[in-house]
Amino acid sequence: MKIIIDHSNLIVGGGIQVGTSFLYDLLKLNLSNSYYVIQSPNSSTAINKQDFPDNFVFIDMSEAINSSIYKRNKEVKRIENKIVPDVIFTTFGPSYHKSKFPKIVGFAIPYLIYPDSPFFDKISFVEKLKYKFLGLIKKRNFLRNSDALIFETEDARSIFMKSSRKSLRSFTVSNTINEIFLDKSRWLSFQLPVTEKNNFKILCLSANYLHKNLSIIPEVIDFLKQQYNFYNFKFYISLDEESLKFDKKYNENIEYLGKIDLNKIPNLYEKMDMVFIPTLLEVFSATYLEAMFMRKPIVASNMSFAKDICNNAALYCEPLSPQSYAKAIFQVKNERELREELINNGLNNYKRYGSSLDRTLKYLEIITQISTDNETSS
Repeated sequence: MKIIIDHSNLIVGGGIQVGTSFLYDLLKLNLSNSYYVIQSPNSSTAINKQDFPDNFVFIDMSEAINSSIYKRNKEVKRIENKIVPDVIFTTFGPSYHKSKFPKIVGFAIPYLIYPDSPFFDKISFVEKLKYKFLGLIKKRNFLRNSDALIFETEDARSIFMKSSRKSLRSFTVSNTINEIFLDKSRWLSFQLPVTEKNNFKILCLSANYLHKNLSIIPEVIDFLKQQYNFYNFKFYISLDEESLKFDKKYNENIEYLGKIDLNKIPNLYEKMDMVFIPTLLEVFSATYLEAMFMRKPIVASNMSFAKDICNNAALYCEPLSPQSYAKAIFQVKNERELREELINNGLNNYKRYGSSLDRTLKYLEIITQISTDNETSS
């Protein structure tokens, strides 16, 4: 089978991680397929081409072409027509052009499916209009330029497909934790800053985006101290102090860790007492899975995507209520049976999610199915 893997629109973060894992999983499987991988400049630097045999052909897009959607679409179409693939797999879309060949597109844009998120209460009217306009464009391209869609959660698939008038094949393939978590030999020690040993340690692994809802942390600290007379705790945040700009008075309850090497993250989890995830807008976050796998209780925003992923493995809070988060954190700290229940629920819930290789095998199953169905109907 001749497969185009389109990574030309991968820019940063989770998309590149998933795309990279997919390629290395295909390498492990050692199948006879021919893979033509169209790469953005950023996705190109995430792999070592020398690792791959001759049935992997890498086509790198230049910065000049990739920075223009029009030029990128034109170049990708030219490549498609030259290769004449059996199927195209765009890891994360939308794709902004119609192809002559069957195309499967991954979906991971939360504002298209959660327009009622409290996140939209935090932004200006102009920004809301911007999101609405972008949403219309992206949704139109998902529906017009895809032959099948792959979602990371059933919640996302159900909401998007119910809101779409077009009949389109859709599948759910869950995200996974990084393979490093499964291989202790690759773990490196994370040295915590010098602190009180008996501090209750609250981990917040997050990028600094508005929808991550990190600005609520100072108010949570206030409620923990004023309402619960609880002082002996610290938030460990994977950002630097300058990026968050919290008042310095909160520094006694916050450690700013900055960017953390992936190999050190499992050991960081081991040193924490719980994980705090107040995000307002996601399709999927691997942090939920990491916390469950590492046997840590979770306090999370009461959002449908969080509940779809975590089930009964988290305490859910009113998304914009610092008082609600403070209450849940205090409960986790003081109720041993609750902590154990959340940990055990997390371990059981985690079993629903496979490895990166399991995800790749599901991708391949869908790719084969769409390609075969296209041949049958031709």
